[in-house]
Amino acid sequence: MKRYHQAELIRQAQELSLRRDMVTLLTFVRDNKVVGTQGAGNMPLKAVREVTARFVKPPQLDSAIGDHTYRLRSEADIWPLYYLRILAEVGGLLATGPARQWRLTPHGKKFLDTDPLLQVSLLLTVWWYHVNWLIAYPYEGMGEALPPSFNLFTLDRLLSLSMGKSIPFEKFADGLIESAGLTWGARDSSMAASLLRSSIARMVIHILANFGAVNREYREEPLGKGTTSKLVAFEITPFGQALLHAVAIMND
Repeated sequence: MKRYHQAELIRQAQELSLRRDMVTLLTFVRDNKVVGTQGAGNMPLKAVREVTARFVKPPQLDSAIGDHTYRLRSEADIWPLYYLRILAEVGGLLATGPARQWRLTPHGKKFLDTDPLLQVSLLLTVWWYHVNWLIAYPYEGMGEALPPSFNLFTLDRLLSLSMGKSIPFEKFADGLIESAGLTWGARDSSMAASLLRSSIARMVIHILANFGAVNREYREEPLGKGTTSKLVAFEITPFGQALLHAVAIMND
């Protein structure tokens, strides 16, 4: 990893919510008996409520519309937890399974004692090279797999950007979609361009934001009787540039 004010990078890694929540998840599994559900091997709902309550920003588990309250149904419905579980499983930190007790692997135990900056680099590397990005945008039109080397195209494009410079999102997304050969395969393609841009936002920009690697710029636009926030630009942070270089090195 390049040395951009190493002390500041370490501080940001220590404070990163995603890293702290991963430590919370692994520590919870280490200290508590968690047995996966019979079908999908998910975390039981009682454990979901207990562990997410300890997150830096606990996610909303239940929602109310009118007089009806929609209760939590599955771990998979809570993206912040489900995402961490995928990173931990694919990264070899956590072993789970239907009707099996969840447990930390030797790598998971070692991870808890690892330097925070390396923890963050390892987690982003797991996402970049080993996780199917479609879990962040699981829509029929995306097919079952991304184009070959899509992750490498994306990394090269990001590394070519200037740190701290505002990058128009649509221009970045459209260039990546065209160069990497990303297509929308669903029968209804009337909104293909918009949907593909949304996939880039979800699979790339929002993931990087969770790692503190980008800052996002939004604009309020009218939608029906209200407004919606539209992603219009982003910039690579110094912390993000260091992480991206680390991810590139880990693929060499």
